[in-house]
Amino acid sequence: METQRLLESLSAKLHLKANPEYGEKMSAYMKGKFVYLGIPSPIRNAIQKEWFAEVKKSEIERWGLIDALWDCEQREYQYVAIDYLKRTPKRLISKEDLPAIEHLITTKSWWDTLDLIASNYLGAYLQKFPEQKRTVIDSWRNDENMWLNRSCLIFQLKYKKETDFELLKSLIVQFQGNSEFFIQKAIGWSLRQYSKFNPEDVRAFVEEVGLEGLAKREAVKYL
Repeated sequence: METQRLLESLSAKLHLKANPEYGEKMSAYMKGKFVYLGIPSPIRNAIQKEWFAEVKKSEIERWGLIDALWDCEQREYQYVAIDYLKRTPKRLISKEDLPAIEHLITTKSWWDTLDLIASNYLGAYLQKFPEQKRTVIDSWRNDENMWLNRSCLIFQLKYKKETDFELLKSLIVQFQGNSEFFIQKAIGWSLRQYSKFNPEDVRAFVEEVGLEGLAKREAVKYL
């Protein structure tokens, strides 16, 4: 099976560079949530660059390979999956990708994967299919899953002047009273990013809603 062959090829390359001692430190940094082979990003990037060339020559089904990587125990495989996903040409992003995106966000969830998925693939998906934006965001903003909530706040990070500020403001007002660190951080991050392009309106909004604490500190860094 092609998926299995590619996984075995990647695994062989990664295990050659595995460093269990460094892996323990990486796991500790992530509060013990994941097991690591212990491969620094520059080394992993070199390995996956070679492996991506191998994948390109195959006729593998993209989401099948991503799911297989996601199912692997060590965290490095999820990083490879996300970097592979980020390489997807916009023309190949499909409206039917949404359940798969949601699966990646809601499984093995932590900031290290979520932020890359939300600000890259989800952001590109909702730009390509703007008619999906309200449906997706209206559902996810009211979901009990905190990572879906955070995704709503940060999916526009790369939109620059095209950011739907009215939508972002409504999300911030909704989550302003949520004390969860990752939500407060996302509120500040989203405003800080948009303040590069519209500082006056961001400053006025921060004052208008009385933003405080972490969210405010992040939001006004560039003001």
